[in-house]
Amino acid sequence: MNIAEAVVLGLVQGAGEFLPVSSSGHLLLLEKLGVGEEDLFFNICLHLGTLLSVLVCMRREFLSLFGREGRKNLLLLALACLPTVALALAFKYLAPALLNGAYLPLGFAVTAFLIVLSEKLSNDKNACLSVKNSLLTGVFQGIAVLPGISRSGATVAALRLSGVPRSRAAELSFLLSVPVIAGSALYEGTELAVTGGLGDVSVLPLLCGMAAAFVAGCVAIRFFLSLVRTRSSLPFALYTAALAVVSFFIL
Repeated sequence: MNIAEAVVLGLVQGAGEFLPVSSSGHLLLLEKLGVGEEDLFFNICLHLGTLLSVLVCMRREFLSLFGREGRKNLLLLALACLPTVALALAFKYLAPALLNGAYLPLGFAVTAFLIVLSEKLSNDKNACLSVKNSLLTGVFQGIAVLPGISRSGATVAALRLSGVPRSRAAELSFLLSVPVIAGSALYEGTELAVTGGLGDVSVLPLLCGMAAAFVAGCVAIRFFLSLVRTRSSLPFALYTAALAVVSFFIL
């Protein structure tokens, strides 16, 4: 993999992780088009780049979780991870074919549907994070391990349908990405180390890809948080619906 390909994949990963468009779906689609190559270790490193971006951009919100007033939300975010982990493991070991991109067009279509659903049926009740909507968000996030289904789009939809205001739903979605990305990277990295499959990507392309993912992640976080305060997310639904059609013909 050369530097240009690594940077492109990093930009796509960083932007797609926080915008409701599915980073995994875009990376898989690019691989099918011949951009880059399938390399789990490289993808893990790109995720670490996005993890750093959310820790930097959301540092105040993240650190507040460990204060006296934020501990309840910290526990609820941890609770949301339980159904996510359960579903992710179920897909990995019981239905691995679903993770290889065979149903990528359907995944993009689901993302478009969830965005429309959250925009049309949501009702801002100034609801806070609770046990009920934490578990619901965790279930939506678990389903989003399938390529094409956006993690941010699914979690924001779950929170919006529970009455959480638009901007707060986006913030919680980004905070929830921290344990998910970190846990996934640790699990998959350990698995690769045990099997000896750490890949053969050169150091320079790897570092460039991670840097691109970090920068794109920062831009995407700031952009989306600003966008949801004043505008609808429906353009993302149109975009992912178009991707569903395009990926159907490509695949």
